[in-house]
Amino acid sequence: MCAAVCLLLNCGSKPTSASKQAEKDGIPVWVYGGRKDNTGLYAVGAGKLSNDITSRKMAVAQARLELAQSVEVSVKGITQTLVDDQGAEGDRQFLAALSENAALTTEAILNGSEQADMFKAGDGTIYVLMYLPKSTFVTELTKKASTFNRTSSAAYTEEKMAEAYEKYFSTNK
Repeated sequence: MCAAVCLLLNCGSKPTSASKQAEKDGIPVWVYGGRKDNTGLYAVGAGKLSNDITSRKMAVAQARLELAQSVEVSVKGITQTLVDDQGAEGDRQFLAALSENAALTTEAILNGSEQADMFKAGDGTIYVLMYLPKSTFVTELTKKASTFNRTSSAAYTEEKMAEAYEKYFSTNK
């Protein structure tokens, strides 16, 4: 069973070893190299089970897991940067709680993911390319931030988090 899963956020114009290998193997480049643009996140999942239906389900599950991990890592990075920048203890507690709750909203975020492509290799492995639009996770994370009880300090922090999500995901090519 092939369990190669990758998530990529950036575009490249030069042929890579992944694209060379894909061409050699006669499969789409995204199977090895993923797809990259600044409109969202992509993840590749693979499955090879007893039939195409269950193989596809496995591939989708792998890709969605990779998307969830990528969103969680990004949120933690953004939150830590703001925690380091804020300095006020109240804000730090708010940001820590927000980061934890953002992880809990992953299912809502992943509901916005969609299958961008699929390929069946000669050996029967099904590869699925899943896509999560930036607007989906920025919207869900911002909604999550707005559910907190607000103090003036927390409202300021919430505003900074929304700005940070938008800035990070729009400039991360």
